[in-house]
Amino acid sequence: MTNGLALDGVLIGGVMSLLGAGLLLAGLGKLRTGLSLYRTDTTPLREVPQADGPVEFDGAAVASAEAGAFTAPFSGEEALLCQLWVEKASTHYTDDEEGLDVDVSNSPVDGTPETTWGLAETDEIRREFVISDGGRVAVDPTDADLDITGHMGEQVHKIGRGECLSEDVRDRLAELDGDDFDGSLERWDDEESAVKYREERLEPNDTVHVSNAVVQDTPEEWGSGIEATVGGEEVLLSRGTESEVIRRNLIQFVTGTVVGLGLLGLGVRSLRLALGG
Repeated sequence: MTNGLALDGVLIGGVMSLLGAGLLLAGLGKLRTGLSLYRTDTTPLREVPQADGPVEFDGAAVASAEAGAFTAPFSGEEALLCQLWVEKASTHYTDDEEGLDVDVSNSPVDGTPETTWGLAETDEIRREFVISDGGRVAVDPTDADLDITGHMGEQVHKIGRGECLSEDVRDRLAELDGDDFDGSLERWDDEESAVKYREERLEPNDTVHVSNAVVQDTPEEWGSGIEATVGGEEVLLSRGTESEVIRRNLIQFVTGTVVGLGLLGLGVRSLRLALGG
């Protein structure tokens, strides 16, 4: 019995320590991002085509004439970028007295049903868009890191077990199904489980901050309406102005550090107690 309790303590302590360390590392990453944005001067949009090296700027995002906007599949809202998450429900039974999982295949009345939600699917839809603010610069988001959401966006759609997606959602998935997005029903529709669909979108006229972008192309002829196209593997696309993005990263750094240190301390303490330290 004592060995079992010690093993539980080691497992709990180990998990808490790993979570704490992960939060600390994520918080430090947010601090580095915030400081990098703070130290880098923004480039006026009209000067981007002549820039030699990475540029940073922000402005209102609008649809490009070539790519256009699209209708986000589960919310039906117009979008330029979209991140998608799908959570599926699973049910297990626990013993009323000890709280342990039990096999109730023969006598379900002996257990208490509990439902948990787990991440089952995630994807993104990315289309080229334009920043318009004293100039017009196209942004290629293909390889960019996206910072347009909180944790797994907002819940926009839900279906119960035995139900299927509505015809409107099915039509939107079919319309988006292509080279850059797998919109097949086999992937997104599941009648055997209760499902939550979550989205986060960059919508037309939202303010977006672009950093670490390089000029990839400039038009050979005047009159196209686009002065340059920027992109690259180091691009970070963030919702909001530069000051808003810096503030958000610093808040996430403080939160991650405080919570991470707390979990790490509890985890180490649990490990020491379990190992007799």
